Amino acid sequence: MSAIRADQGRRLLAALALDVGRPLDHEKLANRLWDEDPPPSAVASIHTLVSRMRKQLRKAVAEEGRGASRDTPVIESGSHTYTLHADRQLIDYWRFVDLSRHARQLTENGEDVQARTVLGRAEEIWRGEPLAGLPGSWAQSTRATMTDQRLATTLLRIEIDLRLGRFTEVVPELTTLREERPTDERVAAHLLVALHGAGRPAEALAVYPTVVRRLRADLGTGPGETLVRLHERMLSGDPLTEPAGRATVTPRPSSAPRAVGPAPTPTGRRLIGRRDDLRRLLGASGEAVEQGGVVTVSAILGMAGVGKTTLALHAAHLMRSRFPEGYVHLNLGAHAVNQRPLAPQAVATSLLRRLGVPATTIPLDSEELFALCAEVLATRRAVVVLDDAATAAQLRPLLPPAPASLVLVTSRRRLAELPGSRPVFLDLLSVDDAVALFISVVGRERADDRGRIVEIVDHCGLLPLAIEIAASRFKARPSWTLDHLALRLSRKTGRLAEIRHDTESVARAFEMSYRSLPADQRQAFRLLGAHPGPDIGLHAAAALLGRPVDETDQLLEALLHCHLVQEDSPERYQLHDLLRDYALALMRDEGTEQEGGAALRRLLGFMLHAADQADRLLYPRRSRLPLPAFRQLPGMETLLYDLDLDSQESARDWLDTEQAALTALASHARATTHPEAAAWLAHVLAGRLDAQAYWSEAHDMHRAAAAHWRSAANDRCEARALIDLGATLANASRYPAAFKALDRGLALARTEQDADATAEALGLLGEVLWHQSSLTEALSRQEEALRLRRESGDRWNTARCLANIGIVQNSLGNQELALAAYQSALPLARQFNDLVFEMIILNNIGDLHLGTGNKSAARDTFQRILTSGADCMSPFDLAVVKINLASALAIPDALDHAMTLYRSALTVFRSVGGVRHEAAALNGLGDTLRSAGRPADAHDQHSLALELARSVGAGREEAAALRGLGRTEEALGHTDSAIGRLTAAITLAEQVGAADQAATAKVELARIRGHARSE
Repeated sequence: MSAIRADQGRRLLAALALDVGRPLDHEKLANRLWDEDPPPSAVASIHTLVSRMRKQLRKAVAEEGRGASRDTPVIESGSHTYTLHADRQLIDYWRFVDLSRHARQLTENGEDVQARTVLGRAEEIWRGEPLAGLPGSWAQSTRATMTDQRLATTLLRIEIDLRLGRFTEVVPELTTLREERPTDERVAAHLLVALHGAGRPAEALAVYPTVVRRLRADLGTGPGETLVRLHERMLSGDPLTEPAGRATVTPRPSSAPRAVGPAPTPTGRRLIGRRDDLRRLLGASGEAVEQGGVVTVSAILGMAGVGKTTLALHAAHLMRSRFPEGYVHLNLGAHAVNQRPLAPQAVATSLLRRLGVPATTIPLDSEELFALCAEVLATRRAVVVLDDAATAAQLRPLLPPAPASLVLVTSRRRLAELPGSRPVFLDLLSVDDAVALFISVVGRERADDRGRIVEIVDHCGLLPLAIEIAASRFKARPSWTLDHLALRLSRKTGRLAEIRHDTESVARAFEMSYRSLPADQRQAFRLLGAHPGPDIGLHAAAALLGRPVDETDQLLEALLHCHLVQEDSPERYQLHDLLRDYALALMRDEGTEQEGGAALRRLLGFMLHAADQADRLLYPRRSRLPLPAFRQLPGMETLLYDLDLDSQESARDWLDTEQAALTALASHARATTHPEAAAWLAHVLAGRLDAQAYWSEAHDMHRAAAAHWRSAANDRCEARALIDLGATLANASRYPAAFKALDRGLALARTEQDADATAEALGLLGEVLWHQSSLTEALSRQEEALRLRRESGDRWNTARCLANIGIVQNSLGNQELALAAYQSALPLARQFNDLVFEMIILNNIGDLHLGTGNKSAARDTFQRILTSGADCMSPFDLAVVKINLASALAIPDALDHAMTLYRSALTVFRSVGGVRHEAAALNGLGDTLRSAGRPADAHDQHSLALELARSVGAGREEAAALRGLGRTEEALGHTDSAIGRLTAAITLAEQVGAADQAATAKVELARIRGHARSE
């Protein structure tokens, strides 16, 4: 990859090379290139990257002097796929893997010497860090997988060296590895064997307690069977069998004393990660012990299956030496099957008995019983784990104000009323810890695909219980592969049923929490599962539940108290993915789908009207239809009033907060039995989706809306949906599709005699035609729209039409007419106090100054816009202003500033799929680089702009790219090529009516030809 430049190109080559010979579809490539968050223009960008990569591969082969052959790497295109065809041995990693596998086969056949030679060749291949310098989570996870592969190969080679008696030679390497991986028991075992065989028994003995301390401190666990057995054999003086299990090491005589074995680790589930939680749990307790102070009660809180008991037991085990006077683990039964939680009296009695208090001395009177229990806990230094507490009242009577014992309480409830307790809220595992937990259950032999394991633990919601159950089931099914398990867990329905093993299941753990709730909380939980969005606000939840806001608030707080919902930000609630699945399963199993359907209708009604109210506050003059009267559902007025949507700021905040939920709700409504509500929601949100450049979401919503209204034979509404769709397609630079939608919408609007929709369609068609450089037609459509707006007395939309006419006139080279149109539109925008519209008109005036060569006036105008419009303009509109300002700067003096502006704008355009604007920005960047004396770099930018402009039919940008290439070819000394590019630019500009582009190119062409004749 040394011949490949740029991170994206190197990442593309890495993605293809690691699956050499296998086709990769666009989606998988996009996820690897953009870390699961590809831009809307991902496919076009991949096409461009592949095109560049093919050129660079050919160049690299040519530089090596190999010429074309069967071994030459080739990227082939398939149906939505790309495949790298190359000799596997050309790829260092696969050559390393193949040699490692061959060595393992040799050593399994007893051919250690030959295997050692092969491994030496493999390790010569490895140079530095794999995928060095590549950013992103995919590169990071792949790098980790490759590093694990290297470690496995290194350990295999060390095993062979140990069998061959090379103890002294491997000690330095193993010592370094142990410093890098202090909790890796394989490394520790090899080091122990090596030191022992090298006649260094004292150092060998020190390995075991050192690694045991680190395992307990870092992971809260003890050593595995292999390491324990090696240590015991060394202590007993028996021949030491090394980890591979064939050679026997006879140690040299030693007088080392026998060591005492470690205390047994707690049985039960594995503790992976949780270092910060352990530190929070035990930090204060440990300090108190050292200082002789009071030890507080710690409450470990969290949802079912998150690992509360596991953490408590490991913490108790770690602290037993500091609290030597007793150990009690008592299950309080809050979620025991067919059993009521223990009463406080039963808890106190059981606790006293397990702490060794004679049964005959335990009082029957409750007050005396609680007093004795508190006295024992206040004076005895014991470890007490009170597991699965139901309420604080279950524990409050028996806990002293200042216990000498370490008391660890676990509960699915929040226990805020437990006096003197320090809460430790357990969250889900990190991805790395979740992967480590899965591997610890199934073993590394079958856990050979980290990417697939990440997918599996994600399907398990990063919940420890779910991961352990899924891993145990996988371990018990040797015919299953990781791919198969991931597929089973990825099914849209039935995921919970897959997370089971023997008698254990996640659903059963959830059921115990659910059955402990009163009826109203159970209903609320079920209905919350019906909400399709990522989270839900208080007022939306009230609509969903069909209850007043205050009552809903109380229900949500109760569910939050039980860890059945989460609150990541104030009054924004969500269910864990598996809990959502469980709630939906309850609705199916308990026959309450009708209840869920009614809840969804209430939610749709509320969200639709709230969105409409917010939209009218933000975009009061937007062309749209009123919601029909039958949609004004009863009972919503109070809820909408309480929402306090009474200003543009509150409307903007609400829409920003609810954007993801609204999009998910519209998608869910389309997929169920509410397509009409989804169609109205699309129309209501059209202004916001357009302003914030949510074009991908808008496209899906408007296309479905148009299809619904067509099936319902509602021409008036279909016309509006098509107009909304056409506007979105135009924003995404999909001009032919936009023209088709708008033309159909215009025809329907004329048939329905809807003057407002007709004018809107005409104006948008004019914009599309301008983008396609059909300037005369564009002007005709805009002038017809202007006439209709003036006839209706719509002054704001009249200003819009005037501004659009100014843009077209400027492109036609009629600067005076363009300025007149802008100057007519500007006072109307100011009359309506529409700052965004005013800034857009000023941007067009600045562009006019730029075209006439008045760069100083242009710079002042653009800078004023960026200052005044920063808080109100959309990121997309601001990006347009930035590229205009960059093109007006003095180069090379302001090169750094210009480059910063272009990069910022390109990031925005690429994130929303604004291909035409991206092409325009690249042309501007190319002009800037050429002016700075960097024609080769400028040529690259214009070439990419040309490709993008042609892909969307943007004639003006294509002509500008050709003109830019002509100028850079001249600067590079390629006169004939420059003349050809400029001639093509003139021809295209004249075809599309871009008079300004044609005139500029003609001046450049005449100058170059004159210079050529003079030479």
